[in-house]
Amino acid sequence: MSLTLPDAVLFAYFFDHTYYRIRGSMDAEHSENIVYGRNAVLELLQQKPESIEKIYFQFNTSHPKLKEIVITARRLKLVSGKARLEKLSLIAGTTKHQGVCALISTVTYYSLEEVLATPRNTSPLFVVLQGLDDPHNIGAIIRTAEAVAADAVVLVEGKGAPVNAVVHKAAAGALSHIRICKVKSLVRALEFLHQCNVQVIAADMDAELNYTDADMKKATAIVLGMEGSGLAPEAVKFCDHVVRIPMAGCVESLNVSVTAGVLLYEAMRQRLA
Repeated sequence: MSLTLPDAVLFAYFFDHTYYRIRGSMDAEHSENIVYGRNAVLELLQQKPESIEKIYFQFNTSHPKLKEIVITARRLKLVSGKARLEKLSLIAGTTKHQGVCALISTVTYYSLEEVLATPRNTSPLFVVLQGLDDPHNIGAIIRTAEAVAADAVVLVEGKGAPVNAVVHKAAAGALSHIRICKVKSLVRALEFLHQCNVQVIAADMDAELNYTDADMKKATAIVLGMEGSGLAPEAVKFCDHVVRIPMAGCVESLNVSVTAGVLLYEAMRQRLA
């Protein structure tokens, strides 16, 4: 049986106390797929774990199948978190979620090797995010990265917010064009980029080098740390340059998405000069 899903359609079916729900629209920029119910999520874990962005489960996981889901998700190193029943009901759009919901990614992920094999630019330009918690920031950075024709935005698996509907909306269509990479380790990704002659640049308000003095015409990866805590010390050692963005007013720093915009547009300015 084939089904056509028009905009704003809600489709659900019930089989053996298992529920599956698709909500949103056919436009990938505004859709968010949810699988809920113990049997449905367990089957998804066994058959297509790579499609799962994040799993939410209730605080009380005494049910045998919930325990199996938690153990399987941790073994597969999937992003998961506990949620109150009210939040699970909000995510699923129903109270019949049986204590578990899984968010399915609508994004196709690429490897760094794939991007470097077919670069968009003669000198590739990457944006690497250590793990941002605010999906609005992630979406805004993806939007700016596409605006300057960057090669890819790199996310770290299990870190930060998932690429959900909020990210899609903030990206304003950019996710349909730019490639997104997902890596298991930030340090290993930076090490690999180094080996491929891609310089790594980070920003810090105490750095001595002005961001306009860094040569971004060559292959470059701009790495951005988490909101508040910044870039992890183990990642800093892989940075070729740590630059500062001058501040003339009373605030000490910029929002991470604004920092990304400043550095990305400087890279584009240099490349167009």
